[in-house]
Amino acid sequence: MARTGRKSRDDLEALGDHLEPHVPRNEWEYDQIDGALKPLDALASEIEARWGVGRLQELVSPATAAKFQAAKHKLDLAIADKGVNEVIQRAEILMRGWKALEAEALSMGFSASPADIWIASAPAEYGKPAVQYAIAKNNGDASLSQADIPLYTLEEVARIIRAFNDGLLVHVNAVKTAFPAAEIANVKRREVVEDEIPF
Repeated sequence: MARTGRKSRDDLEALGDHLEPHVPRNEWEYDQIDGALKPLDALASEIEARWGVGRLQELVSPATAAKFQAAKHKLDLAIADKGVNEVIQRAEILMRGWKALEAEALSMGFSASPADIWIASAPAEYGKPAVQYAIAKNNGDASLSQADIPLYTLEEVARIIRAFNDGLLVHVNAVKTAFPAAEIANVKRREVVEDEIPF
């Protein structure tokens, strides 16, 4: 029985068909970089699951947030340069950075509290079905939500209102500004009636 040669990234028969004529040996570096990033990704996901995406950076001091952001940028540069040792070093620094963010937030009295999610409902009325939406204060809270209904952030709600800020909402906005306690009970779009020209 004939022995097969050692399989490597340069052994195309062992690896199957490839569009490229060869696979450079330094492709192993991509595997090493991917491996180096897995523990970092796991830690980041674990902490963001407790605090929400981006929330910790908003709670800590500007100096700490700046150092963390710089560490992220340096890791991105190391990944782009495909320097395995540099990626490993930068990933370890960023893991310490995640822990430092959490420790500082806790020392300042903040806690990984449940997401700030509101449920907004409107009953079936005026020929329209009942609706229910989840509204989060920000993206950090939205990332923690377990809601199984459509979820919007307050910023998205403002964008939606702005998008509908046509002739109808201009008047609604004026009323809400003049009478802050006024309640919108029904919203109708004006129908444009095109009468036939009598000639």
